[in-house]
Formats: sequence, C-alpha cells, structure tokens
Amino acid sequence: MRQILYIRRIVGESMLPAIKEHTIVIALSRFSKLSENDLVLFKHEGLDKIKRINKIEDNKLFVVGDNIESSRDSRVFGWIPLSSVMAKIIWPKA
Repeated sequence: MRQILYIRRIVGESMLPAIKEHTIVIALSRFSKLSENDLVLFKHEGLDKIKRINKIEDNKLFVVGDNIESSRDSRVFGWIPLSSVMAKIIWPKA
C-alpha cells in the first residue's frame, strides 16, 4: 500500500525565501495533476528532495529550488521522471 501523507522538514536553504530551513511541510501522494510552480516531494539518488516544478514535458519534470544560488536541482542533474514524484506539497502554500 502506498503512503498517502508525507511530513518532511526542509533541510538547507534551496527553497528560500518561500520556505525557510527547518520548516515542516505536508505533502499528499493523491493529487489530480501537477502544474508548473507546484512544489513536489520526489526521490532522487536515494534522497527525498523538495523543489518547484519549472517545466513539464513528456512525463518529465524540470525542477528548481527557489534559491538558485543554493540549490542542486535539474540545472545540475537534469530532468526527473514524473514517476519519481512521491507527493505534492500542500502546506505551507508557497
């Protein structure tokens, strides 16, 4: 059975200024669709990451952190498959 609710704590400064380090976020795995600017929780190289969707093409996402100077994101590791998304962040709204 797939987990429905995820609670994570932001580590690092990649999502500043929208979400500060140590902020608790809540994400749901049941969502109807993803759009540009949505925040997502995804698995990359064995780690859970939270980034903002910048582009969506052919079941792939280009994700970036809001603080581009402190973020390892698709600009470094490339597009991620849609299947790697675990959940969509629902709180806080950023």
